[in-house]
Formats: sequence, C-alpha cells, structure tokens
Amino acid sequence: MSESTVKISGGSLIQPGHELHRKVAHIFIKDGQIIEISAKPISTNADKEVNAEGCFILPGFMDLRCQLRDPGFEHQEDIRTGSAAAAASGFTGLAVHPTTDPIVQTKAQVEYINNQGLNVLPDIYPVGAATQNLDSGDITEMYDMHLSGAMAYSNGDNHFRSSGALSRALMYSREFGGVVMTHAIDEDLKKGASVNESETTIHTGLKQQPDLAETSQVKKEIDIAQYAEAPIHFSHISSAKTVDLIRAAKAAGYPVTCDVSIWHLIYTDENVLEYDSNFKVTPPFRTESDRQALIAAVNDGTIDAIISDHNPRNVEEKKLEFDYAQPGINGLQTFYSAYNQYLSKDISLETMVERCAFRPRTILNLSENEIAEGETANLMIANPTLNWDYNKSTNLSKSANNPLFGKTLTGKCTFVVNGWRHLDFS
Repeated sequence: MSESTVKISGGSLIQPGHELHRKVAHIFIKDGQIIEISAKPISTNADKEVNAEGCFILPGFMDLRCQLRDPGFEHQEDIRTGSAAAAASGFTGLAVHPTTDPIVQTKAQVEYINNQGLNVLPDIYPVGAATQNLDSGDITEMYDMHLSGAMAYSNGDNHFRSSGALSRALMYSREFGGVVMTHAIDEDLKKGASVNESETTIHTGLKQQPDLAETSQVKKEIDIAQYAEAPIHFSHISSAKTVDLIRAAKAAGYPVTCDVSIWHLIYTDENVLEYDSNFKVTPPFRTESDRQALIAAVNDGTIDAIISDHNPRNVEEKKLEFDYAQPGINGLQTFYSAYNQYLSKDISLETMVERCAFRPRTILNLSENEIAEGETANLMIANPTLNWDYNKSTNLSKSANNPLFGKTLTGKCTFVVNGWRHLDFS
C-alpha cells in the first residue's frame, strides 16, 4: 500500500549515533522521505498512522543470501511470495542468488530479475553466476551482468571447482567493483555428507562432513584472493576454525568479509538427532562450541553479516530419509522472530542493526539506510512481545521447510517501509 504520508508514533528508535537512540521517537514520512523525527508527538495528520508503542523502530534489514527460485522453480518460491515473506520480517533489500532455471548468467536474465522486482517492497539485487552453469572452469560475462544491475557473483551452493576460475573471477570483478561470494567447501572431503562429523553424530548412521571440508577450502581461497589482490566474501560459514582463519586474514589486512546464517547461531548437530530433515542444511550444523564461536565473531565484528540463507523446498524434497532429503531452510519470514526468541540475550539490537542492515549494504557497495531526516524511509517496526503462530494460514512463502513451522513464536515485524511502499503486518 502506498499512502503519501505515514506517521509512526511512540516506538523506541534503534539508530546508533542518533540523539534519540534507545529513546521514544515519532516519525513523519511524506512521499517516501523522512520529514521529521521528534521526541514529542507529531500533531500533523497522516494517511497512515501507526502506533509503535512498546515496539522497536529499526533500519530495514538487507539479506545477502536468499534463493527465490524464480524463474524455473516457481512451485517452491517466486519473487512475489519470497518478497512478501521477507517484508514480514523487516527485510527491505534482498541479494537474490542465481540458483534458477535458466541460471542467472546473462544480462537478459539479470534484467528479468530486475523487472520481476519492480512491484515488491524489498529492493531486489540480482547475484549473477560466477562461472558458467555454476560449476565450470569458465567465468561468466560478469561485466555485462554488472551493467544490467548484478551486484555480486556466486556459484550458489556449489564451490569453485577450479582455483583458476576463482582467481580469474576475483581479478576480473575487481576492475569494476564486483563482489565474489563463495560457498567454500572441499567436495572431496564433503563426500555427500548430511551432518557434521562429531561425537554427537557418530552413531546416527548418517554421512558425516568434517569441518576440515570448510576450513581447508577457506584457507586456500584466502590465499587465492591475496594473490588476485581482490576482495572475497565467504558465505554461510559454520565453524570456529573458519572464524579463526578469517579473523587472522582481517588482522593481516586482507579484504575478506563473511556472513553466517541465523540458523547456525541457533542450532547445533544435537538437533539432527531428531532425524527431522528440516535440520538438514549446507553447511551442516556443527557443535555447541562452534555455535558459541560464531556468536562471539558476530559480536566482535569478525563476521560481517547475518543472513536468512532462505532455501525453499517443496514437501517432496524434504519428506524423505535424512540422507536423501534436500538441504535448506525457508528462512525469511521467521528471521526476526528467531533472533528475538533465541538470540536477543546473546546479540544486541545494535549489533543486529550493524550486521543485518548496515554492513550487508556496505559489502554490496550500497549506501547505508540510516533513519534520519531527509533520508528515504527504509525501516521496520518490531514488536518483541507479540506472539504469533507460524503455520499454514500465516505462512507467506510457497514452502514450509522450517523447523519453527507449527510453533508459536515471540516477536514479530508489524510494519515495514521502503520509500513510497509500506506493508502492515500487525
């Protein structure tokens, strides 16, 4: 919906550095622009008036890694439904990965994503394929895709099979400010594994993956990026040893960034003992000590961003024996609720704003979406005490592969604004 004026009254502003940070704020928006932020109630009437009492006003989130499956797999998700699920958790920006059919590896396919994103609330940022068909030694026409609006390049859930291709992609994209995102995994060490290799899972009978499969590849790719003199972004890291490698690389001055999925901050390999395929993800959930190391790395800035890693799957792909089920969690709509319910004692709202709103945009060379007078309105209202049921009737996605499905959750995004567009979820 798009009334020309919106008034938000009485919410606690979370905007580090703002004079009203952690204080009650009243905001007036006209034609998508923030006109006034005041400690006192605003008397001007508006087309849309929102009572934010007891709620937080946060900058809109930006997701660096989600799969919306459009085109080709619209039975799992499309840009419209995925965007609705994202908006319901306060996302105003989505980096959409190229795992579609056809794969997003030409400027025409980038333009299709852009066109599909014109009428949804979140800004859609296409991520182009880094190598042909996501798995070859030949890089794509990255610059052509850049000119059409590609913000970054990735092989999705495939690793770079060729070190030479990764080196060429890094050096080529460096020339025009492109960002290469890598799913660092050694496929020979992974060997089709479903779960982490640990004392917890040793007796499950499930195929196991050591954290060496990740760390060995991360170490190699850091060396390749150093050789290429180019930045590199590691997607959905999962282990304490990986954190140590990236922390050391940053300390040495290398332009390395990384993200972690919110699910790896919540769950461990203990959860797979239920044999619930909704806990099958890539990379797999690791140990409690890994989880704690990831949380610490979020808090100290080693981990730059927290992602939804939205990976929708239909029931035929998930209602299988654990080893045969496809990996992934449908992660957008429950993102804020998951944070509020499971992580808010470990990670502050200020840190979440930095890792979910500001830093992801910086990584993509976008401007930060500060809540300030004169700026485009790009914000969400979150009610930390509101309970809601996540079920078939409330699910906005086409898929339901989420371990929280069927549960009552605490904390909900009730309103989101991105420029002239806004949605009310109260």
